[in-house]
Amino acid sequence: MHLSKTLVLRSREGSLVSKTTVDSEITQAVRKIVADAVSLWAIETSDFIVIRDLYPVSVKLPISKEQYDLYSKYDMSRTTNGSVMFNVPVYVISFDNEWQEDDYVDREVIVVAPVVDEKVEEIITELAIEATKPKEAEPDEELEEDE
Repeated sequence: MHLSKTLVLRSREGSLVSKTTVDSEITQAVRKIVADAVSLWAIETSDFIVIRDLYPVSVKLPISKEQYDLYSKYDMSRTTNGSVMFNVPVYVISFDNEWQEDDYVDREVIVVAPVVDEKVEEIITELAIEATKPKEAEPDEELEEDE
């Protein structure tokens, strides 16, 4: 039996800080990373949150037998537009975050996902970067001039 690989991405304020692959099943990897991340937690100012999500990935057909074998582990289905869709489990560990008015903002996260293939890795990397991008400042209504 071959050991599964797990992708570990760390993102801070819209930039990828690190990207590693560990030789471990995702569940064991997540438990270890969560335990390690507790020491990074900004305990006075932030919540410590682990969110498990299924991230939908779509790949255009045709796919190779190898791709089929990889993707079929993740609840793969065929779509009507000539693609296959499958759901990759993604864990987001947030340890440096804050509330900004009604918005929850992650300054730094660790994203953990199974290594599937290069396409999935690109998608998950983009997800990790987007998760910590600073929110666009909306024009403040109070700055409008009085008439």
